[in-house]
Amino acid sequence: MVRPFSIRRRFLGDQSGFTLPELLVAMTMMVTVLFALYSIFDMSVRIFTSGKDELKAVEEARLGLEKMEREIRAAYPRDDGTLISVAGEREITFQNRPDSGPPETITYDLSSGSSSYLRRNGQRVVGPLDGADGLLFAYCTCAADCSSTISEETRIKLVRMTLNASVPGPTDATQTLTTDVYLRNREARQ
Repeated sequence: MVRPFSIRRRFLGDQSGFTLPELLVAMTMMVTVLFALYSIFDMSVRIFTSGKDELKAVEEARLGLEKMEREIRAAYPRDDGTLISVAGEREITFQNRPDSGPPETITYDLSSGSSSYLRRNGQRVVGPLDGADGLLFAYCTCAADCSSTISEETRIKLVRMTLNASVPGPTDATQTLTTDVYLRNREARQ
């Protein structure tokens, strides 16, 4: 029979364990693995943030473009018969008729400065955009032939709008959104 006292003495007398070099190797391996895991985590957080910023910039640009599209489609003729009073490459001015009250004159243009923004009647709507080419208008008779814009206001039946949204981040990417708007009230007048 084995006595408990002799077992205890055997364990107390046993001097086996980890040596200092074994502990140093194990700690070095652990630090290396933890550093690799941290690097992967840090990279995934950066990618997620970059994707989120790009998505936000494009979503804001899309919403601004849709609002501008709705308002231009509903452009209402002025008293002199013109539908679009200013038809510039980077600016458009037209009039809408609200349900009640006087007609509203609406101007969409591009702000100047280091960061350009889409403005509606001077108020910022979307941005930042890609510099001077952040907002472009083309005035055409049809979508198939919109390569050369027309200057005669009465012939304009379609407005092609292009927004170049600037995506902030390390790459400074640009997302281009384009849409064609047929002037609903131009067709009704003719």
